[in-house]
Amino acid sequence: MQKNNTKLLEKMDLFGLKMDSVFLDLINKYYEFLNLENQKYNLTSIDGYQNYIDFHILDSLSVFMPINYFDIEHGSIADLGTGAGFPGLPIKIAKKQISLSLIDSTNKKIKFLTQLVDLLELQNVQVINSRIENLVNLNDQRGNHDLILSRAVGKLSTLIEISLPLLKKEGHCIFHKSNLSESEYDSMIKTIKFFNAQLIEIYKIPFDLTNRERVLVIVKKINDIDNKYPRSNNKPFRKPLF
Repeated sequence: MQKNNTKLLEKMDLFGLKMDSVFLDLINKYYEFLNLENQKYNLTSIDGYQNYIDFHILDSLSVFMPINYFDIEHGSIADLGTGAGFPGLPIKIAKKQISLSLIDSTNKKIKFLTQLVDLLELQNVQVINSRIENLVNLNDQRGNHDLILSRAVGKLSTLIEISLPLLKKEGHCIFHKSNLSESEYDSMIKTIKFFNAQLIEIYKIPFDLTNRERVLVIVKKINDIDNKYPRSNNKPFRKPLF
C-alpha cells in the first residue's frame, strides 16, 4: 500500500522535530502491526493510514507544542491508560532518549504493547499491567516522573488525582481533551486548588492538525501529595473529589 506522509512531513516543524527515515520506518511498522492486531483485538478506532497519521500520530505528537513553548521537562514520561500506545509511543519514537512507562489494565493491550515494543526495538520502555490508581504502590513510580500523559481515559478531576502523586515536584501533566464542558472545567479547577497545583494552560491544538476540536490541559505539581492520594478501590473514577 502506498503511504502518503506529506502531511506528517509538513507538520513536524510545529513540534520542533525532524522526520528522518528511521522515524518514518518505525511509524509505518507501528501502523502495520496495529492494523493487523486490531482485526483480532479491536484495540482502537482506526480507518486507514491517513486517519492513523491524523488522529493517532499527529494528535500524540501535538504535546511537543506546549512542551517546547513552556519548556516542560520530559525525560521521564508515564502514559496512563495508554491503550494501543497513544500518545506515549509516537513520542518515544520521535525522541528515543526519553524513559517511557506505558500503563494499562487490559491484558490484551499489554500483550500487544509488549510485542510492539519488541518489534520496534525500543529501549527504556516499561509496559506495566496495572490499574492507574494502584500504580503509586509499584516500585519507582510515586514521585518519579517528569511528565504524565493521558488521552481519553477519564474526567480531568480524576486524572489530576491519580497523576499528581506520580510526578516529581514541579513536574507536569498534559491531558488530551475534547468537548471540555463547564461542569468538568469547574471540577478540575476545584481539584487543582485542593492539591495546591497550578493550571498552566488549556492549549488549543490547531484544527487542521487532526481535523478535530482538541485541547491539551496542562497542570503543574507544586507541593508533595499526601500518601492517601490517589484513593484506592477505584474511588477516583467512581467518586471524583469534586
